[in-house]
Amino acid sequence: MWRQHRYKMLFSLLLLLSGLLLAIDIGSAKHSNEFDWLDILGEGTTLLVACGWLGLIISSRPAGRITEWLYYGSLLLVYSYFLDLLDEFIRYPEHIRLMSWLESLPAPVGMLVLTYGLIGWHREQRAINRQLRGRELFLRDHQLIDPLTQLYGIEYLQAVLQREIELHQSQHKALGLLVLDIDNFAEFNRQYGIANGDAYLGQLSELLSNQLRHSDVVCRYAGDRFIALLPNTALAQTNIMAQHLRQQLSQLSVESSRPQLTLVEMAVQQDNAQSALHAADQAMALAKKTATHKLQPI
Repeated sequence: MWRQHRYKMLFSLLLLLSGLLLAIDIGSAKHSNEFDWLDILGEGTTLLVACGWLGLIISSRPAGRITEWLYYGSLLLVYSYFLDLLDEFIRYPEHIRLMSWLESLPAPVGMLVLTYGLIGWHREQRAINRQLRGRELFLRDHQLIDPLTQLYGIEYLQAVLQREIELHQSQHKALGLLVLDIDNFAEFNRQYGIANGDAYLGQLSELLSNQLRHSDVVCRYAGDRFIALLPNTALAQTNIMAQHLRQQLSQLSVESSRPQLTLVEMAVQQDNAQSALHAADQAMALAKKTATHKLQPI
């Protein structure tokens, strides 16, 4: 997630640096005997907590409108708390009120922006919870779970994909799909044994479950093929998630052998699950011919 927010992080550092340079230019340093260490401890702790909020936002949320509100609301609080801490070390002339305004005004504005973002986050989470509750109904039938990988099977994939297509079309939202195939898996089983093949499938399914979001649906589509359904995910964001997944998958190994993988990302534009899965199979077949989406083990 960090790479999606690198420009926000750069802007934040520049903003704090500009505040520091402005404070140094306007004010003068206090002597150590003028420091109020109790205030420094309290204001420093508040600043660290606000910085922690920023870190949590950029490490757990994808780029988007709600993330923008949450991030910049928290950033305004950080900026205000940062300047508040600086005045414990720097004395400003009485006739210059600029630093006092910069210290006081961002905090209430930041609280309003952050609150608006939290409301959006709450609505977003409620929508996700509704989807998860619907998916849990399918889990009550254990035949829909693949016993080896503990992932959803093809029947669940077809059912939930059809429902998600209808839901996203009605709401005019994007729906992404990741298709992962193990190249020559039958040959791998013959050479290294079925036990090693099963162990590799278990590791692969665990990695997919850990690296994708809780709202995503990971399924074992066939013996050597996996599909991940990404709700509310545009193609650009799907590409970012695929790139992240490629980096993680390249490190997956089974003893001395590392099967080659092919990963394809696509946007679901079909109006039914059967057509979408057919398009996914075609995209995978094309990727295998061109070798542009293959993951070479490291």
